Amino acid sequence: MKLSVYAPLVAIGVLAGSILLEPALASAKPAAPAPAKEKPKKAGAPGELTKHIGLSPAGLKWGLSLNAIAKLYDKEFDDEFVPLYKKVEPGPRMQALDAELAEKKALLRRNKIEFGKLPTGVDQGPLKGEYTYNNGESMTHLTLRSGTRRYFFFFNDKLWKIYDEHTLRKSGPLAENYAEAIKVLSKRFGGPPKVVEQDYDKGQNYEEAHWRDTSNAIRAINREPTLALVYANPSIQDSLATLRKNKPEDPHALDRDVANVTKKPEPDGDKPKEPKKEEPGGGSKKTK
Repeated sequence: MKLSVYAPLVAIGVLAGSILLEPALASAKPAAPAPAKEKPKKAGAPGELTKHIGLSPAGLKWGLSLNAIAKLYDKEFDDEFVPLYKKVEPGPRMQALDAELAEKKALLRRNKIEFGKLPTGVDQGPLKGEYTYNNGESMTHLTLRSGTRRYFFFFNDKLWKIYDEHTLRKSGPLAENYAEAIKVLSKRFGGPPKVVEQDYDKGQNYEEAHWRDTSNAIRAINREPTLALVYANPSIQDSLATLRKNKPEDPHALDRDVANVTKKPEPDGDKPKEPKKEEPGGGSKKTK
């Protein structure tokens, strides 16, 4: 009797165990498939960058006024002089630091050059061609702590271009010659440049390498032993023909009035022959 009762109990226990296990099995989800590997971005044409190249220092951007840039560098100079102030006591040396700092802060504002109607001394240097006259353009410059000489170019007091002069040297950040510097920059920017050869007849005075991202048109100019690295607002760069409405006059061209006075008379042989006069009634007049 006991055995017959026990058998149904075992059967019930096995059934209950299977019922308890089923929800767990039902809730088990298959392993998620491994995420597909991202396809590498296709390389664009030479000079087309896929990453953004930022300007330094932080806060420097296109469209800033000269005064805004000067204030930005005021902060940079303050930070630069903090370690120097920590090394001196109040007195003559600290006063000298005060004067040096004030001088540095004044340079950007004082170095401003307006490209109005009168020529400037800048025309005699390698920057000629980076600006035009009588189109609302101006420029200022300073020397950075690294020794790089930096020029800021403006249209109507709005920053549109930065021109940095780097000295190429052995063990320097940009190598010791132009060819090696382009390799360094290509690695830094993430791609090779578009090469523009020197061509005096077309106004291309130097060999250049060009890159472009969404915010910057970049040029590396071969002026060995100097490399000029130029950053420009691409929207302005592409609109220069429109923005520079006033074209330079030829200094060797004669004044219009002088040209008319000195104009040589046309030789008789070049004058057009007068048509024969016709007699009333038609036909030309015959000579007897």
